[in-house]
Amino acid sequence: MKKWYIAGGLVAGLGVIALVGALVSGGSSPRGWIAKNYTRTAADTFRASGMPTKVASDISRKHRPADRIYDPSGVFLRYPKVIVAVLPDGVQGSRITVDDADRGFRRYYSYVGARWGGPDGRISSFRGGGPGAGK
Repeated sequence: MKKWYIAGGLVAGLGVIALVGALVSGGSSPRGWIAKNYTRTAADTFRASGMPTKVASDISRKHRPADRIYDPSGVFLRYPKVIVAVLPDGVQGSRITVDDADRGFRRYYSYVGARWGGPDGRISSFRGGGPGAGK
């Protein structure tokens, strides 16, 4: 019986350590970490002094994205609940936007739509219908 109390205490202690670590690092989403490390210029928009590939790399090192797209217009990072876009801003700077997945997908559809398919990651197979469909 005493072993169960010790094991329970160890599990609870590890849980507290994990929770504190998540809070200190900005949580499981990059939104908090970005807000803490870059200059806010508007709601969910930030400014960084580095080039987009460097800034996106820094963000990715701290919070590993599910996918990333490199495009001449910027770098797009996909996370379970947010899409982060790191875009050129000035000669040696970047503009970072953090949107929920649905809004980010709609905003950057022309860059991410063909690869990511939609906010939930699925490409629709519905191709229309109506009179004469399938003929």
